Amino acid sequence: MPPALLSALIRCLLGLTQPDSGHIEINGRPLSKLSHTELARQISYVPQQLAERISFTAMEFISMSRYAYGGGRGAGGGFKQTDEEGLEATEQAIELTGVGHLRHQALSTMSGGERQKVSIAAALAQQTPTLILDEPSAHLDPKQRDIIHDLLAKITREQNISLIVITHDLNWASAEFDRIIGMKAGQTMVDTQADAFMQKQTLMDIFDADWLLHPHPESGRPMVLPSPSQKP
Repeated sequence: MPPALLSALIRCLLGLTQPDSGHIEINGRPLSKLSHTELARQISYVPQQLAERISFTAMEFISMSRYAYGGGRGAGGGFKQTDEEGLEATEQAIELTGVGHLRHQALSTMSGGERQKVSIAAALAQQTPTLILDEPSAHLDPKQRDIIHDLLAKITREQNISLIVITHDLNWASAEFDRIIGMKAGQTMVDTQADAFMQKQTLMDIFDADWLLHPHPESGRPMVLPSPSQKP
């Protein structure tokens, strides 16, 4: 799906804009009726990548995610946690994501993978039942990509939280996700489980590409393989 349509979808899910038709509900309530604070207690968000110029330390950045609970930036520009629950949530997020050694380091001095883990930690500290991630590993090298994928798998195992992940990584989606929604030109083409999604005709309908499929050697789930080039 074109980046502009993906951006519009994310903005709708985050309540930043209204869809042209239909509506979005969270726990039976129209998203448009929720205040910013109420929405921040329901949905957290991890962008593709954080800006490299952010000068806040990891601890400051993660603390700001608590604004919906009265935490975040305090008087005089300092940062505060107003309750024990907020402190505990922040520390648990730091421990789960393994960024404790970065807590006093500025984000501007971190690698892309480190910044992404801090971004995920901030989203977890927000304590929402739903976490939206936009291509969370798209700009990372293969090693850092695997680290982020493993971290997200750990979150789904250990946290009572639903992940909504926007990705073009079909093999990752097939390996890790319970449900896949395939979209084309802003329209839902398929909404199903991974095995049903990873079918040759389904992928052809969505991506206009004739890919080879092969079972993963460990999980048995289908994987996309590059088709051999057609030589004249």
